[in-house]
Amino acid sequence: MTRKSFEFEAEAAQIRLVRSWVREELAATGDVPDDVVADVVLIIDELAANAVRHATGPLRALLICADAAVWIGVEDAGGSAWFDPAAPDAAPVGTGLTLVSACSDRRGLFHRSDGGKTVWAEIPLAS
Repeated sequence: MTRKSFEFEAEAAQIRLVRSWVREELAATGDVPDDVVADVVLIIDELAANAVRHATGPLRALLICADAAVWIGVEDAGGSAWFDPAAPDAAPVGTGLTLVSACSDRRGLFHRSDGGKTVWAEIPLAS
């Protein structure tokens, strides 16, 4: 199992860096199929963009590669609750969370004891 994290600023220009980081980390494992890499990059793009837009920093992207799945998340220090895993279509704007829902088997949000939250998704390595 591989666990990695990448801290980034709450600025739109940082999202490109997060996508590149995820691609590099998944390529380094050598075990993640291209279609899963594409889904993970799409999901981290959406989660990072929403964190930049709605949350407060510092922000951190999280990546866990296990035998059966890739788990991806974004931590923030607080801010508005911009994600409802039960109703991703209810987002006030855009369709990004609908894409997260479509590309992942599981997704969710948890509030941490420090006042921050982590929004995450899990993508199986095999269908």
